[in-house]
Amino acid sequence: MKISVVLNAHSNPKLITDTLESIHTWMSNDILMVVDGSSWKQLTQRHYNAYLLEGFPHNYHRSPYRNIIYGLADAAKKWPDADWYCYMEQDCLVGSNDFMKELEYANENGLWCLGADPRKLPINLPFFETILKSKIKNYNYLLGCCIFHKGTFIRSIVSQLERILYFTNDFTKGFFPDYEEQGGYDIAECLLPTMAEHFGGKVGGLVVWSEKAGKWVQGNGEKYPIRWRPDLPTENLYTSASILHPVKDYNHPIREFQRKKRKALC
Repeated sequence: MKISVVLNAHSNPKLITDTLESIHTWMSNDILMVVDGSSWKQLTQRHYNAYLLEGFPHNYHRSPYRNIIYGLADAAKKWPDADWYCYMEQDCLVGSNDFMKELEYANENGLWCLGADPRKLPINLPFFETILKSKIKNYNYLLGCCIFHKGTFIRSIVSQLERILYFTNDFTKGFFPDYEEQGGYDIAECLLPTMAEHFGGKVGGLVVWSEKAGKWVQGNGEKYPIRWRPDLPTENLYTSASILHPVKDYNHPIREFQRKKRKALC
């Protein structure tokens, strides 16, 4: 199975390099690193084992949807035979290739997007419908830190992705009309999962973390400790984990454990 990765990068070169090493070890050597245009000069002073793409200036803590879309559209052209395109944030970490089992299931069951915390959103986005030139029945959500997108799906919507970039060219700081007003936080977590179902696919989930309950309420949280917040604890190394998030500190015990694990493979 061929996977191409789009990694969003904006700061902390050591952390980025560590995440890249984990991707190379367990997921793919086909990596496109989209660098926030506001950080391009700073970050590109050093070498990274990935293709680099200068993204749009964002410099904001949420909703980098324009750089995500830009990266996925470029990856679709660079690797037109990929089975899956994985979008990932720099504070993710790959701990094994066990995620392949879930991708095989996704292939067999018509899933076009696979990630964490799947749910429907009770919203309406007329501007988005205008861009797509069609009415959207269901708005879907997946946590934006790590999402697998079916290759045929992404390649089939490149023109729509480019239309989104065109129509949002004047927007900054992740703004998207009507989204925040309806309780949304990050439109990047809505656009692609919504398009997947709209164009005939399914959206699947790996895990669901409940902030209220303080635990994983769906899926295998030891294999996929993926959540928005808080950072993963220092006392649990999640030694059997395949994909982890968030691990923002380069010196976090989880990252130290994974570096030793990768070194042992050499």
